[in-house]
Amino acid sequence: MNQMRRLLRLAPGFLAASVRRDWPLAALALLCLAPGVAALVAWLQIAWRVRDLSYSAAQFGWILPPALLSAVTPAGVLVGTGLVTLLVGCLGLSNAYLASVERRLDDLALLLNLGLSRLELTALLLLEAMGLALLGTAVGILLGLGLSVVSWLPARDYLGLEPGFRLSLEPFIIAALTALLATLLFVGVTGISTGLRPLTVMGHQPRKHWMRDWGQWRFSTLGILFTAALTALLGILAVGWRAGIALTLLALALALALNAGSGLLTRFYWRLPAPDSRPLWALAVQGLARHRRQTTGLTLAMTAGAMGVGLAALGWVGGDVPATFPLWVAAMLLVACASLVLTASALAALERRQELGLLAALGARRGRVRRLILLENGIVAVAGGALGAALAVVLWWLVGSGAAQITGLAVVVIALLDVLAALASAWIGALPVLWLISRQPPAASLRDQPWLTG
Repeated sequence: MNQMRRLLRLAPGFLAASVRRDWPLAALALLCLAPGVAALVAWLQIAWRVRDLSYSAAQFGWILPPALLSAVTPAGVLVGTGLVTLLVGCLGLSNAYLASVERRLDDLALLLNLGLSRLELTALLLLEAMGLALLGTAVGILLGLGLSVVSWLPARDYLGLEPGFRLSLEPFIIAALTALLATLLFVGVTGISTGLRPLTVMGHQPRKHWMRDWGQWRFSTLGILFTAALTALLGILAVGWRAGIALTLLALALALALNAGSGLLTRFYWRLPAPDSRPLWALAVQGLARHRRQTTGLTLAMTAGAMGVGLAALGWVGGDVPATFPLWVAAMLLVACASLVLTASALAALERRQELGLLAALGARRGRVRRLILLENGIVAVAGGALGAALAVVLWWLVGSGAAQITGLAVVVIALLDVLAALASAWIGALPVLWLISRQPPAASLRDQPWLTG
């Protein structure tokens, strides 16, 4: 009881200090979580009405084979696409929170030395993660309400729904619970691992969280397990046990394939030639190799986004999709990818602020520094977009729906446009970071300051 009272006394000051020091983390929580929560709310609203329709009323045959579609159900497809959008945002927020904890390891070690117990430290960090989750979820619910309204007509035409827009309460509740749980899983694991880490390790490595040295395969494994757990919970609540289990198995297969593809692409970046005659290209390749987790996460998001956009575009051009609703779904996924790009770019700029400041102090123009960041994002976007477009073409061809109504040239053009969309998403997401870098003098970049708020 005494420990609980002390925790309640410490929590307001701890959270207030966190907000003052790392206020951009709250902004990133909005940018990362809100689009995913909004998409999940809107697509759950539609799935709630599709559940009661027969198979022929929902035109999803262009995205999954009939046997698999009958097991997952059209409502399950909507649930899965909304969850993917949310998970992309959680991936970006988890990277941001890990960087925030890294910068505060000195302070956290001091709190332990002053008598704070590990349980109390873990509870404070989990309260911080819960605050981020509540902030992003609340804004996402409001955005989801607006998205439900504006996407209703395309969804009605696409799914053949009866006229009459209405909202159900259950999707809001399920989406909020899923968003809170997803944030605690992806972000809270950093807080729990920090609280349980030995004090001597925190003292000897104050600027580097031990999870940085954790194998990439462990992070991928955790991500896959969290994805399976969230998909099972959301699927069972939204579409029932049978379809929920089928959706979970499908999500596991896709997560394994996407993680394997992004991991291979990340290794490919490390082996790109870096000639001395092209210093900007060499710096970009070295930057991608140094920030492996961010590079892998960004590649994963670009691959998933490009695959979704490619499938929607192929189905629409092939005449299988009579409305533009799948493009709405793909657009929300691209928005989530852009938020992940923003987070990855901000963290890369934070970790390399002294390097970038030194380049500027040695005479490199600001435009050259901006081109370096755009080049790094461009490499990942082109590679991830190309892989996603290729997966979309292969899946569309395997399904075989509408393959005779579209020429090979049209498929190539759509794939190229898909890659360009990924590139545009990567560059647009990096614009705020470029603006922050351009307004900061080199001397400020050489000092150790939190985030990009010099």
